[in-house]
Amino acid sequence: MGFAAPDPDDRVARDDAVLAELARIVLDIGTSEDGVRRLFRLYADNIRRLALAESDLYMEQLERPWAGSGVDESELMLRGAEVGRRMAGPVERRIRAIYERHRQHIWTEYGIERAEMALEGAGLLERTASTPAISFVDMTGYTRLTEERGDEEAARLATSLADLVNEVSRAHGGRAIRWLGDGGLLFFEDVSAAFQAALELSDRAPAAGLPPTHIGVQTGPVVFRDGDVYGRTVNVASRIADEAEAGEVLTSQETTELSGDGVRFERSRSAQLKGVAAPVTLYRVVRGW
Repeated sequence: MGFAAPDPDDRVARDDAVLAELARIVLDIGTSEDGVRRLFRLYADNIRRLALAESDLYMEQLERPWAGSGVDESELMLRGAEVGRRMAGPVERRIRAIYERHRQHIWTEYGIERAEMALEGAGLLERTASTPAISFVDMTGYTRLTEERGDEEAARLATSLADLVNEVSRAHGGRAIRWLGDGGLLFFEDVSAAFQAALELSDRAPAAGLPPTHIGVQTGPVVFRDGDVYGRTVNVASRIADEAEAGEVLTSQETTELSGDGVRFERSRSAQLKGVAAPVTLYRVVRGW
């Protein structure tokens, strides 16, 4: 979980007892010891990221402006302690509420999926065939922007892009899986939705004052594990995004053969992608009208 291992003579803390209780429950319902470790590591990694981001925000928005206005070190410590005192309870309640809302949403989706599978197995429901897709989106020239404008401006642009990516992906039935600072990995159940979202992102990024994006889309199976996705499809989508120019949405020939709803494809070039044996023919995705 990222903490130092306790000494054998250390007394058990109250929250240690709670961890032991959770571990016992998870084991009793049939999860392996490796599953317990993965679950605890998942909690710890994400909560640590949250705590670090919270401290970064505090320093950026409060401590540095205070220090810049001449507040001395002792006063900074007093103000920091007061901020922590006032925020501790509301933050804890808010985090729990957000978690519960996400948890209900995820498990409701799971329940609907299982019900549909049961109905389909009984011959009472016919699913519409769809092809899942992975989309990688990155900002063009992010490293250069960091050097020219500084880390804070680059971070602001990355945050603005993240907000736009989340908004557009949700509007098209997708979801952001992983964020990489200057770009993100998106998952869509349907490749047509992935194309529409990619084109919208390409249009809206410059209009929002962001650098142009370069986007790669690839269809195929993926492996979900601990909230992330893995597999050849993910790797190929990433490599295709690397090949895209500013403002381009690129995809592979095999993906163009699966869907073209609302878009058309223009043959761009052949490229040797890292980790792919044969050259891949790339196509530019454009609107269908």
